[in-house]
Amino acid sequence: MAKVSLQNISKAYAGRDLFREFSLEIPGGTRLAVVGQNGAGKSTLLKLIAGVSEPDSGRMVLSTGARLGYVAQEMDASDLGMSLLAWVMAALPSWKEFWQRYDAAVAAGDEAAMTALAHEQASLEHALGYNPEHRAKTILSGLGFEEKHMAGPLSGLSGGWRERAKLARVLTAGADVLLLDEPTNHLDLEAVAWLEAFLTAFEGVLIFVAHDRVFLDRVATHTLFLGETKPIWRPGSFSQFLAWREEMEKQWERQAAAIDNKIKQHNVFIDRFRYKSSKARQAQSKLKNVEKLNKEIESLRGDRPDVRGRTLDFSLPEPERCDKTVCAAADLAYHWPDRAPLWPPLTFQLFRGQKVALVGHNGAGKTTLLKLIVGVNKPNDGRLVLGTGVKLGYFSQHQTEILNTEGTVMSEMRRMAGPKATHLECCSTLGLFLLGEDYWDRRVFELSGGEKSRLVLAGLFSARANFLVLDEPTNHLDLESREALVRALAEYSGTILMVAHDRYLLREAAAEVWSVGAEGLVVYEEGYAAYEAARLAEAAAASKAEGAGAAEDNAQSAPKLSRQEDKERKRRVAELRNALYRDIKPKREAFEKLEAELETLLAKQSEVEAVMADPETYAQRELFSKLSKEYSDLSREAEDLLARMAVMEEEIADLEARRAALVEDV
Repeated sequence: MAKVSLQNISKAYAGRDLFREFSLEIPGGTRLAVVGQNGAGKSTLLKLIAGVSEPDSGRMVLSTGARLGYVAQEMDASDLGMSLLAWVMAALPSWKEFWQRYDAAVAAGDEAAMTALAHEQASLEHALGYNPEHRAKTILSGLGFEEKHMAGPLSGLSGGWRERAKLARVLTAGADVLLLDEPTNHLDLEAVAWLEAFLTAFEGVLIFVAHDRVFLDRVATHTLFLGETKPIWRPGSFSQFLAWREEMEKQWERQAAAIDNKIKQHNVFIDRFRYKSSKARQAQSKLKNVEKLNKEIESLRGDRPDVRGRTLDFSLPEPERCDKTVCAAADLAYHWPDRAPLWPPLTFQLFRGQKVALVGHNGAGKTTLLKLIVGVNKPNDGRLVLGTGVKLGYFSQHQTEILNTEGTVMSEMRRMAGPKATHLECCSTLGLFLLGEDYWDRRVFELSGGEKSRLVLAGLFSARANFLVLDEPTNHLDLESREALVRALAEYSGTILMVAHDRYLLREAAAEVWSVGAEGLVVYEEGYAAYEAARLAEAAAASKAEGAGAAEDNAQSAPKLSRQEDKERKRRVAELRNALYRDIKPKREAFEKLEAELETLLAKQSEVEAVMADPETYAQRELFSKLSKEYSDLSREAEDLLARMAVMEEEIADLEARRAALVEDV
């Protein structure tokens, strides 16, 4: 099985060390999520492993013969003239060339060559399936391409769909070591779900960078955090890494507090007795102890894991109160010229404080509906009104275009925040969005895409809107910024209507999900979990119906290729179910272990509580104080365990739901 070895890698950029003598062994079967702040070196690490970039020192070693998959190629003019399917399949090993070599070996009677070629054939069939064209079409379909797109030229695809095509080409070609940098960019929810299932069944080494919290949790078996000092490798999902990080931080604080307390006690003694001859020797001894303790705490600071990162811990300004009905639509209809309506006439109401996520497949008209609400587009029919006192704040995928690129960050902030916002409020809000004082005099054109998005969001929130209409607000934001924005929106007291592909945002900040499409609006009052469960059940039913249809067709005509395709499909479904089971089993075992630890802690806590309740114990103040501390420590440990169990329980439930949805045809 393929593996990757990083041996004493060093790499500097712009005078700053990204990696310094960094070594890591990544065994086969590992799905490694690389996380960290923007600029920490995540994409650089992938380029180093791919050989696109060279380390300053050290070396990367891949297993002999390991095939590398990396989305890096640029399309040239000759590529753009090819059809989508032909371009994707061009990355496959040539079966024609294989059979030429096999025929030559047979003609020469070369038994050794024929044996080697038989192994090669088995390997190719395992990697690519019995029908490579079917594999390519399956992957393209999973990533959202329709049959009509596959025969069309690449030149007819938009930039986002071309990125999907690049991903499809790498996945179709197969790899032993697969490197993916933000693979969920440009994908809708259905395509992301398909990609997750594909990658969890991947048997080689997967190393990927992503800002999608749910994707990180579902795909990764290990996490590599790139911090300011040294990379940290941990087994487990990203959420498990966060739980470990929090526990490490608490542990560090407890150790630091204990050492600091000893230093204070020694200093009290030293200050009181250092000049008394009878106590001078003891004072001197304690002075030496203080020096040792100071060195110990300095060493502790050096060992402190640098995993805290930057965070945006902010809350939105309290919006002004408006009518109970924020937005009302009656028989709302819209269609592009010479095209059919996007959906049947829509009738709905949004009430004050409601938080709704709008979902649907690409082209369903989600962004169009938002534009109708904010007045960018006009309806063809029906009525749409906003309530009295509604102050609307709109963020679109292209909202950074409203910025004056020649203006400074501060001047643009003041313009967007409005005349009522004070200079102090502007400074404070910019700081909360990681646009501190060193940004204020920068020209907007000097900012990155993510920094421009944060500037627009800062201006939007400072204007104190009570109805936020958000179209992909987390695009271009790093993981820390996304999570802080999610917390703020969850706490926001106004009304929210948003479109997003970030499932963590949908899950945490939206109380309801409205699915829009040809059937109109379907409301999921229990939120994103209910919507996802319905979508998985629908997909499973469709798969079962498709299998029944295929069985009927086979009974009538029984073509050989269809049987092979059906066999291949069943094999893939079984692989997906087995991959999910392999993920579920260790999580269940870990959960049971934590459950046993919790039972032990609670039993111990009850024993301590019973002793403390004894009046004789209360009379012994020193003993009672000791027991109180022990009880407090046990309570804290129990709370930590419960928090970790809650995260793990959610992950297990999610995996089991996905496995149950994969219904294998019989």
